[in-house]
Amino acid sequence: MKLILSRKGIDSSAGGFASPIFSDGSMLSIAIPDKRSPIRYRDLNSACDGRVQMSTLVKHLSNGRVTGKDAVHLDPDLMACSVDRNESYQPLFGQCGAAQSHLESHSVGRGDLFLFFGWFREVEFYKKRWRYVSGAPDRHVLYGWLQINQVVAVEKINCSSIQKSAVNHPHCHGEFSGTNSIYSAAKTLSLKKSLPGAGVFNKYLPQRCLSAENCSRSIWHVPAWMHPQGRDSALSYHSDPRRWSHYDETKVQLRSAARGQEFVLNLDHYPEGKMWVKDLFAP
Repeated sequence: MKLILSRKGIDSSAGGFASPIFSDGSMLSIAIPDKRSPIRYRDLNSACDGRVQMSTLVKHLSNGRVTGKDAVHLDPDLMACSVDRNESYQPLFGQCGAAQSHLESHSVGRGDLFLFFGWFREVEFYKKRWRYVSGAPDRHVLYGWLQINQVVAVEKINCSSIQKSAVNHPHCHGEFSGTNSIYSAAKTLSLKKSLPGAGVFNKYLPQRCLSAENCSRSIWHVPAWMHPQGRDSALSYHSDPRRWSHYDETKVQLRSAARGQEFVLNLDHYPEGKMWVKDLFAP
């Protein structure tokens, strides 16, 4: 099995603003704007419980740069309740261009596991507006997963079993560079059969935070077993030993790469990783 750490969210678009961690520890990843998409922020059902309107949230946190009228790149699409649907639903994730070429070069496919991370920060509701908590740290946090069932080129969607689910997927609208592909989710998670093959983490937990304390969000503390020394491969984009430094017996510090959307790790060379993944799903 390959583990893919996938950078997705509002991080690199619309002037950049962090996705929220609420006071009760719940968190919500905000997808990037995309003029090609048929879905708008006002169409999204936020955390699926109606507690927060997504259109209000993005308007407040972006200081008006993004509003409910803007089209949104709902990808990865991990929850059936994210938007009202008339068609059948399967969790899907799209990728194209250099990022898709990177996944292909590492033979990413059926059975491999995406772990999605993004830029998060604590928020509060103050004087009828959402705002970031003063002094709250910026963090890279894991917020969702998708274990791959199949990979389908968008040009062949009409001949695939995911055709109906992909009708409104953003990668099926407009032009995309390079190979444009969609990944569908397995029915269940192979490492924990009681869980679906795709979903979101509802709560912030320390083990889901990649960023080191009192550092920029791109400086990570990751398990010591992830260090590539003595292994047959390294986390892609991170083979340079100068990126890694020992922190203590259980953690290493990693200067994560700004380049690349997906970082691929072959768990055949890092068998400890499977237990680490299981721990992410602790209640």
